Amino acid sequence: MPISKAQIKKIRSLHQSKFRKERGLFIVEGEKLIQEAKSSGAIFDALYATDDGICSRFSAERIEEHEMQQISCLNAASPCLAVVHQLTFKPILMGSKVLYLDGLKDPGNLGTLIRSADAFGWTQIVLAAQCVELYNPKVVQSTMGSIFHVNIFSDSEGDFLRDAKAANREIIGADLSGQNLMSMNKPNKDLILVIGSESHGISQKARALVSNYVLIEQAGNAESLNAAIAGSIIMHQWSI
Repeated sequence: MPISKAQIKKIRSLHQSKFRKERGLFIVEGEKLIQEAKSSGAIFDALYATDDGICSRFSAERIEEHEMQQISCLNAASPCLAVVHQLTFKPILMGSKVLYLDGLKDPGNLGTLIRSADAFGWTQIVLAAQCVELYNPKVVQSTMGSIFHVNIFSDSEGDFLRDAKAANREIIGADLSGQNLMSMNKPNKDLILVIGSESHGISQKARALVSNYVLIEQAGNAESLNAAIAGSIIMHQWSI
């Protein structure tokens, strides 16, 4: 049965942040991500596929490839697409390592950091209000399913670091002024690692609350590391 024009219009509206927020829905594309969503218990609003085998495995509605092209966010549409209800996350746990992302604008960087955090056991992530939207399709795709494995808290009021400081939590920022990562003592588990924006680094508001800084020393001539790469290296070093 062909997908209706009304359904196509609804799904295409979810390409825009405004409508994702209004409807509490987002788009997930690809077999791996949809399987991760199903395994995590995510709530599906709709599920479509152009392949009979995928339809059978996922109980998806069969549509044609040209219809999938109309609703996909990708340049080359995947054979399956799901509309999923936005996730419900829990408050950040005390006594656990936390990745605090301070104003990241690049969706690929945000998605990669979520994926790295999942890989290295940093399952508590906080997004400052100025970060790119979590449900941006490029963010979701870049996580490769890790968005369904970690706990992500939105610091919409901007008081997370202030409260953490008041609770004597260790707050360390990644910055060129910092101490060499390889010579720095490994922090305790009650740690918050702050990664700043790609263009401006850690914000002045966050800097006022950071207690120490860490630097990844380089042997080559690159000016600096990509935010996602730097954060991934530090998380790996402090997870082993």
